Amino acid sequence: MIKTKASIILFSLRLLLYFSVITLIFIHPGITVKFDSIGIALWFFIIPLIAAIVFFVPQLNAIWIKVAALEPFFLALVCLKLLSLSRSGEDIAEQSLTLTQFILVWTVVVFLLHSVVIYLCLFPKSRIRVWKEGLVFFLGSLAVLSLVIIVLPPDFVRNTVIENLVSERMPEIIKPSDSDRGLPQRGNGRRTLPGDENGRGELRGLSEHDWQGRGGGSGESRQYMIKIVISDREPVYMGNVFRGQLDPVKGFLVNHDEHLNDLASQRFFVTWFDNDRERDSGRRRQEVFSLSTLRHKYLPYRPVVIDPAILSENTGPLRYIHQVVSNIHDGDPLYLVNTPTRLFTNRERVSLAQYLDVTLDDDDRKVFETYLNNALDEWKNNREEIIDSDRYLTDIFSGRQNDLTEYNMYLENIIAILVSFSKFQYNLNPDDSSIEALADFLVNVKEGDCVEFSNSLALLGRLAGIPSRVVTGYLASEGLQTQAHIRGLAALRSRIPYLQQFPFNNLFMVTNIHSHSWTQFYIPDYGWLDFEATSFSIAPQGMGDFNNWDVVIPILDQNRTFSNVRKFPWRAAGRTAITLVVLALVCAYALRYGRELTLSLGVKRGGREGARSLYLLLLARLAADGKPIKPASKTAHEYSELFPYDAEEPLFKQFADIYSELRWRENTPEEANERFKALVHEYRSALGAIYSRGPHHVIKRLLSLRGLAYL
Repeated sequence: MIKTKASIILFSLRLLLYFSVITLIFIHPGITVKFDSIGIALWFFIIPLIAAIVFFVPQLNAIWIKVAALEPFFLALVCLKLLSLSRSGEDIAEQSLTLTQFILVWTVVVFLLHSVVIYLCLFPKSRIRVWKEGLVFFLGSLAVLSLVIIVLPPDFVRNTVIENLVSERMPEIIKPSDSDRGLPQRGNGRRTLPGDENGRGELRGLSEHDWQGRGGGSGESRQYMIKIVISDREPVYMGNVFRGQLDPVKGFLVNHDEHLNDLASQRFFVTWFDNDRERDSGRRRQEVFSLSTLRHKYLPYRPVVIDPAILSENTGPLRYIHQVVSNIHDGDPLYLVNTPTRLFTNRERVSLAQYLDVTLDDDDRKVFETYLNNALDEWKNNREEIIDSDRYLTDIFSGRQNDLTEYNMYLENIIAILVSFSKFQYNLNPDDSSIEALADFLVNVKEGDCVEFSNSLALLGRLAGIPSRVVTGYLASEGLQTQAHIRGLAALRSRIPYLQQFPFNNLFMVTNIHSHSWTQFYIPDYGWLDFEATSFSIAPQGMGDFNNWDVVIPILDQNRTFSNVRKFPWRAAGRTAITLVVLALVCAYALRYGRELTLSLGVKRGGREGARSLYLLLLARLAADGKPIKPASKTAHEYSELFPYDAEEPLFKQFADIYSELRWRENTPEEANERFKALVHEYRSALGAIYSRGPHHVIKRLLSLRGLAYL
C-alpha cells in the first residue's frame, strides 16, 4: 500500500472509529472497567501500533485484508453490548438514556464508515464510476437501517420502566386452596435452618405498585419476597460479603483483599470468566438464575461465569435477572468425614494464614479454647451414643468402622462443634458479632440466630486449626419452602412468562427472613465449603419460628401489558440478515442473467451495436470463468495480451482485431455483415479455447457473479 496522503487519512479515520467505540465503554454509567498498565498498553498503544504497521507495510497487506472485513462487526457488537447494558437497572437506564440513543445511531455510522474505509483500502486504484459505488453504499446503508428498524422493538433504546401508577390501600389476602393436590410435590432437602418445614403461615398479596421498599419491619410477623432462585440443586448458599479478617474486639470483618467481595457489586460490560484453574475435588458446575428485587448479585461459591445483570419489565418487582455458573461442591460436606484427609502443606498454610489468624485477648481466647476443648472431649467420650441418637449423624457415619483414624479429622472437629450447639436455642435476635457478644452467646445466653452461630463456628474452627471465614447473603433451601411459599411460587409462575421455562421443582422463594450468615471452612483437596452452623440447634417455637409467618408476594397488575424486551433479539436479527442476504443474491443473479439475456438480444441487431453487445457478453462470460477483469482503461487489444498468442489458435487477439475494425472503421453494410459473422465465429472460438474444462468449472461459471463488474 502506497504511503499517500489518502492512505494516511483513511488510517486516521479507521483509528478514530476504533477509539470512539472504546471510549464509550469508559463513559457509560453502567460499566466498571479496571485497566491495569498492561491493559492500557495493549488497547491504546500496542493494537494501534500493530494496525499501523500492517496498514503501511506492503508485505503485510495480505494478512490485514483477510481480517479487515471482521472489524466493522466487532465494533458493532461492542456498541450493541453497550445498548444491552443500559438495561442493567433503573438508575442506569435513566442516566444513560441520551447516551444509549447516541450509541444506537453510532453503531450504524461506525459499521458503515468502517466498511467504506476497508473498501477504499482494498481497492485504492478502482476506476468504477463514482455513482455506482455510491449506489452500492446507499443500498447497503438502507439494508442496515431496515434491519435496525424492523428487528429492534420500539422501546429497546428508551427502556421505559413502568412506574407505580395505582395504589391499593389494603393488601389482598390470597386464600389458600382447599387442597394442595394440584401443586407439584417437593422433596426433602439437606439439613439447613431448624424449624417446621410445613409451616402454618398464610399467603398474602400486596399490589406490585405498593411493593417498593417493603422488607418487613420489627414486630411484623410477615416475610416479604426478595427473590426467586432457580436451580436444579439445593441448598443454594448465595453470598455477597466474605468476612475473613478477625478483629480482637469487633470480630470478623470484611476482607477487602477477597476479590469475591468486588464481584457481587461490580457491573460487568461482558460476561465475566474465572480463568483460574479449578483444583478442588468433588465439584461440578451448576447454573443458578435469580429474579431479584435487589440490584446486587449474590454468588454461590465458586463462581466461574457471571453474566451482566438484565433489567426485565416482564417480572413485576423482580426486575433484576442475575445469571451465574459456579463450581459448587457436590453433596453435603459433612459426609466428607468418611474421606481420608491429609495435613495442610506449607504453601497452603502461607496462603491461608489470614484465615487461620486468631488474634484475641488472653481472657477471650481462654473462653473460646475452654468451650472448644469441652466440645471435643464431649464428642470423643460419647461419640457413638451421639451418633445413634441422631438420624442425620447415623446416615453420615453409616457403613464405616468406629476407628477414629479412618475419618477426616478436620470434619470430626467441625461435627463436634456442631453437635455442641444442640443445646442452644435458635431465635431471631439483634445481630451482634463482636467478640464479647460471641463469648456471652457460648457461655451464658446460649440463644441466637445465624449470625451468632456462624461467627462462633468460624472462630472455634480456627482455634482447631481449620481455615475459616464468615459469609453473608441469602439461603435458598427446600427446608425453608413452606406451603405458603409453594403456593406463592405457583401464583407468580402463572403470571411471569420467564419462570415458565423452568421446572417448578427448580424454583425457590427467598424472603427477607432468608437473609443468612454461614461458615466456610477450607478442607484440603476440597477447598472452601459451606457449613450450616444452625443445623443442630433447637428449633424455635410458635411465632418465633418464622416458617409460621405469613408470606407476602406481589400481586401483578392484571391489566398490565408486559414488554417482550429482555435481550437483543439475535434470532430475529439473524433471520432478517439471512433474508436480506438471500434477497441480495436473488437480485444479483437476476441482474447477471438478465443482463446476459439483454446482451444476447442486442447481438441480433448486428453491426456496430451488435458487436458492442457481443464484446461485453464475452467479457462477462470470461469473468465468470475466473479470468481477469478488464480494467476500464485498457482497450480490447491490450486486454488480449493477457492470453497466450498462437498463430494457429490466436484466441482473443483475433476477436479483438475484428471488434476494433467494426467499432472504429467505416464499413459498407455488406462488409459490416461479413465482418460481424467473422466476429461471431471468433467469439465462439475464443470461448471454446479459453474456457476451463471440467464439471466443477461449469458449476463455477453458473454461480459466478464476477461479470457484474462490467455493469
